[in-house]
Amino acid sequence: MAADPQGLGLTAPRIKPQDLEDDPDRLFTDMTDWSVVDATGVARYRYNDRELHRAWADNAPKVRQFMMDNYIRFARIDGTHQGGGVSRARAARAIMKMADKTDIKAGTLSPQDRGDPAAERHSPFNPMRTIPGGSATALGAPGWVFGGFVIARSLEYSAREKGIRFMLNRHMDEIIREQPFSGRVLGVKASYTPRMHPETGARLESFWQNGNIDERADTIYIRARKAVIVGTGGMHGSVPLRTMIDPRMVEPSIEYGPSSLIGPRNMDGSGIIAGMKIGANLAGMMQNYQHSLASPTISSVLGTRDAVASIFPGHPAFLFARAKGIAIGNAGWEHVIAVNQVGQRFYNESTIGSISSDAKYPPGSDGTRNPFVPLDWRNASTAQVKAQYKRSAASDAALAMNEGSRAPDYASGPVWAIFDSAAVARGGWPVRYPYIADPPDGYFHKADTLAELAKKVMGHPHQKMPLKHLVETVARYNALADKGVDEDFEKPVMHRIDTPPFYAATAGIRVLDSYGGLRINGKAQVVDTHGEVITGLYAGGEASGGGTQHGIGRASVHGYIAGTNAAQEPSA
Repeated sequence: MAADPQGLGLTAPRIKPQDLEDDPDRLFTDMTDWSVVDATGVARYRYNDRELHRAWADNAPKVRQFMMDNYIRFARIDGTHQGGGVSRARAARAIMKMADKTDIKAGTLSPQDRGDPAAERHSPFNPMRTIPGGSATALGAPGWVFGGFVIARSLEYSAREKGIRFMLNRHMDEIIREQPFSGRVLGVKASYTPRMHPETGARLESFWQNGNIDERADTIYIRARKAVIVGTGGMHGSVPLRTMIDPRMVEPSIEYGPSSLIGPRNMDGSGIIAGMKIGANLAGMMQNYQHSLASPTISSVLGTRDAVASIFPGHPAFLFARAKGIAIGNAGWEHVIAVNQVGQRFYNESTIGSISSDAKYPPGSDGTRNPFVPLDWRNASTAQVKAQYKRSAASDAALAMNEGSRAPDYASGPVWAIFDSAAVARGGWPVRYPYIADPPDGYFHKADTLAELAKKVMGHPHQKMPLKHLVETVARYNALADKGVDEDFEKPVMHRIDTPPFYAATAGIRVLDSYGGLRINGKAQVVDTHGEVITGLYAGGEASGGGTQHGIGRASVHGYIAGTNAAQEPSA
């Protein structure tokens, strides 16, 4: 375990050797362990599809080797990704070494292509959200940086090198089958949906273009020689689909995924809908329930239309995000009040960050039992669940109907963080570009009086009325702060809001992940409502249902399973 077989200059392992010993059987047990309950009181692994996760566990080691064969290097394992099981450490993060020149084959990355957090710059090469390439020193790889962009860029480079062709600027509209509900899948219908520069109107282009197919017809039909693999992402951008699982998500201001990165059709559920139209079944629709990444939560990144992405200038999508947002963290809510669309408080702000649903390695995380025994009834006993439960209902209160909710949808409206210049000083918050938009875009407002601030919020595209109760809400809050007791919501620490200028910043209600989608079997084949395979149709990632693992680990193994099985289909 202490060896460094790739000669990357890694430091000693960060996890004790016995917690690195793993195998597909143990992984399968972890991913389907009925007994593990998280801090929201939900047993997430219990509802993972068994056939699918048996295949996932068996193929996970093969995917790591596949990635290594395609120029990807890994840091030391340092824990486990969300949804990756409790008994073992499994998080191996992809890394590139800082150097003068970017070279995918050599695994090196230039400072220009990394981006510069200190200079508040992203780069076109590195589309990683939030931080442009985090330091991997703490992962046992000094001089390296890590991020999902390493996997994306390395695999793209290798695919282009091998002659794989890319047709971009397309939206998959329909899956074509021999008969509406029978026969094999023949191909897809796709429409031309380029993204244009919001200022120049020029079409945005991919970073690399060798191997691109530049087809600009409004509609094309693509015949599948072997099969169609649906990897169109999740469904939280579709109000009709997302309200199947949570009727409160009719609220139009909800942020879903990194929308500025992916565009206006992000998470539109198109692959799921297309599959349903030819008879596909669904799976795992309830697995979003109270999940900290897949059910609505209130963001602690304020004043941006895309708090999920939270990117700097230099990132191609910053043209659409327009602001990185002000990250106040959980501690920042001490200095802020959160109000609904009519300017009324609705919950104890200091609990907004208490939304964890992350029962994983090491044991004890999210309040799980330590020492941990897999499949032990004590993990899910009433006493254990009571001891570890800590979920805040702040987002539920935010989504509740209020005085401004109107028929037919009775939407709750945006959430606003209200604070003053004294809070900015205490928190050291950067109330400037690029953290807020310049020129303003309606998501961050500043005024000398609260009455003026209450009107300015109407610049937000989903704010339908002024914050009519804001002045009285702040007056009440200040009076309680003077008393030292929050008689309304029991916030433990309060600061008066009375030092102009005053600020109103959106605290977006957001979701990042999307669980639930097309039902697939252990070969990633899509299954219909009769339990039969739809010949020639595969799916994976967030377009599929049956599991709740976060991120690339889930999607990449699904893709590997789908690709290797689809390649064995007879040619049409």
